[in-house]
Amino acid sequence: MRASAGALAPSTYAALARTALALIALIALIALGALIAVHPAVADSAPAVATAVAPAASGAAPGGAPGDAVDAYGQLRNPGLETRYEHITAQLRCLVCQNESIADSNVELASDLRRQVREMLIAGRSDADIFKFMTDRYGEFVRFSPPLEAKTLLIWGAPFIMLLIGAVIILRVVRERARQPLDDTPAAGASGSP
Repeated sequence: MRASAGALAPSTYAALARTALALIALIALIALGALIAVHPAVADSAPAVATAVAPAASGAAPGGAPGDAVDAYGQLRNPGLETRYEHITAQLRCLVCQNESIADSNVELASDLRRQVREMLIAGRSDADIFKFMTDRYGEFVRFSPPLEAKTLLIWGAPFIMLLIGAVIILRVVRERARQPLDDTPAAGASGSP
């Protein structure tokens, strides 16, 4: 009993199905790891010493005006606030450039948004307050990594849903082919001898 040229044994189909499912599981794990690495809730769960800055320690010199919190180059004098400022501006999208953060963009709107973030930090606002203000004003698009909420669940879950659909399709195709009988009969009109 010989199989036709294009047919594979059922055990080969089963091995292919297991390999395909293992690859899909690996891709899903990699995507999940990437999601965890870039999701703001995970990044913000690190010890947030910077968010506990009191307004009195906002970077202004003792007895000085809030304008003293910024040096001649526009940088915050308080290193903790400067670190928070850099983190926040890297997380906000320039609404003009769209593929750049406001930290990297040179357009006027990005400059205004950076100034606004700086002023809110000096005023003692938390990172969450600043992100909420920007999101309320400009929408979820302003965040490079929108938070995981009910309204953004489809955005975060779509890659996993597509992987699951792909796995189901591959599994069904492989199982269907494994059920098909091997073609042992010669084609009609073909003779067995040369």
